[in-house]
Parts: sequence; structure tokens; C-alpha cells
Amino acid sequence: MNKNLRLSQVKKLTLYISSLAVISVASACLQPHSLTQVTQPKVTQTPPKKNTVIPPVKPQSLLPNKLHQISHQKIQFNIVTFDTRNQNLIVADQPKGPGSIWPDSQSAAKANKGIAAINAGFFTPEGAPLGIVIANGIQQGSNNTSSLGTAMFYQTNTITKISRRAIWNKLSKSPPLNLLQSGPMLIENSKTVAGLSSKSSRVRSFIATDGKNHWCIGHVGTCTLAQLSNALATINIENFNITTALNLDGGRSSDLWVSSSVTGGPKTIRPFWNKPVRNFLILKSN
Repeated sequence: MNKNLRLSQVKKLTLYISSLAVISVASACLQPHSLTQVTQPKVTQTPPKKNTVIPPVKPQSLLPNKLHQISHQKIQFNIVTFDTRNQNLIVADQPKGPGSIWPDSQSAAKANKGIAAINAGFFTPEGAPLGIVIANGIQQGSNNTSSLGTAMFYQTNTITKISRRAIWNKLSKSPPLNLLQSGPMLIENSKTVAGLSSKSSRVRSFIATDGKNHWCIGHVGTCTLAQLSNALATINIENFNITTALNLDGGRSSDLWVSSSVTGGPKTIRPFWNKPVRNFLILKSN
């Protein structure tokens, strides 16, 4: 009996343990699958940017109206600097030919209330302009496609500039009050211009700018066009860096007059052998 009782108890215990195992497995199957936790990226809040303060553009300093007498690369320069915010250049033309109204730059300047003047564009032996000339809105001459008409100096109510002659395609639709065609270019983009003649040394005249408000007119001692270009590319003019320079008529036409109202004046550079010219660039106070 005791043996049979023990066997019975062992069977019950085995059955009980088996039941517990089945219940445990079933319970596990009924549990929902654990979800994989997705880590959300950490969001960093960027503080709003402060308003960027753009510093105001500093206006260009005023260039003094002054006569500079400079010897550079064995060439003598007489240069009149000016600022278009204080002075401006006008074209003074003589429709009836050279000397028909003014015999020289001094008389032309004084007649037009100018403070300085220089001879301007080229002209034929008969006195006709070699290129387009506009003085006080009146146009004379025609487009010169030679090297003596490479570029144009022109002035409107808002701009004073030197540009290659292709600009005439635009300007001709509404011509400026003052325009002078001449050439060749001596300095462009602050560099010498290639292909200029290294022959024919003579007295020369030119006009130049820094591309902004600073300008000058100049009379130069005997040199070639190539020498003048090289000298202008490296010349040291107080507070003035040349970016563009245009050759004017030279030789016996070169004629510069500077009044006493210009610092460093008065000055007259016109030898007795000079000839009358067709037109002038006259510097006036605004």
C-alpha cells in the first residue's frame, strides 16, 4: 500500500508540474510582442539669428582740385586733378573751325567761366572734327573707326565716364550734353594697353579717371604713346589711382591752362609754335 501510495503521489506531482509548464508556455504566447523602442533624434533648438548689421558704405574721399607737377620715368607731367562732386568737364567746340572763336585754352576757359582747360579731340587739316563731338547738346562730326576714335569721354546729368566707342550704339538713342571721341586708350582696367606705338615722340595730352569720382586732365612732355601708357600705369598722384586713361590730340595742339583758383596755379603751357585747335575740355566748378 505504501508503495502504491508513493507512486500515486509521484504521478500527481508530475502531472501538476506538467500543467504548470503548459500554463507558463501558454501565458508567454498570449503576451504581446515587446515593441522595439525607436530613439527619436534630439532636436536642438537654434536660437534665432540676430539681424546682421551691414556697415554703411564709406563715401569716397574728395579729391582736391590741384595742379601736380611730376617727373616720372624721365617724362614731365602737369596734371590737374578734380572731383566730379565739386567740378565737371564740358566740351567747348568751334563749329567754324580751329581758332574761329578762341585762340587758345585760356581764352576758351575764361569765356566759359572755367578754372582750367586743355585741348581736346583730333581734327582734319580743314578743321573738321575727327570723330563725334557734342558740346552743350549740339553734335558735330561722325563716328571715327580708326585708332584716333577708340573711345569716348561723355557726361550726362548723372554720370561722367570714358568708354570704348561701342557705347555710341546706346548713347546715340539719347545723346549726352557733352561727348568727345578720341584715342587711343592709354590705360584700361588699371593696366597698360597693348599694341601702342613706341615711335613718334611728341608732347601729349590726356584725360584719366579712377572709375569713380576722381578725374584729371594732363599735359605731358615728349614721349611715345607706349611710354606714356607705361608711365601712367605706375605714376604716383596724390590720392588718385588711374584705372582708365584716354589720349587726346598732342604735338602742336597740346595746350593746358590752369587758373589761380586751382591749388598750384596759375599755369600756362602753350609754346609759341602751337597751332589753334578745334575744341577744348573745360573744367568748371559745380
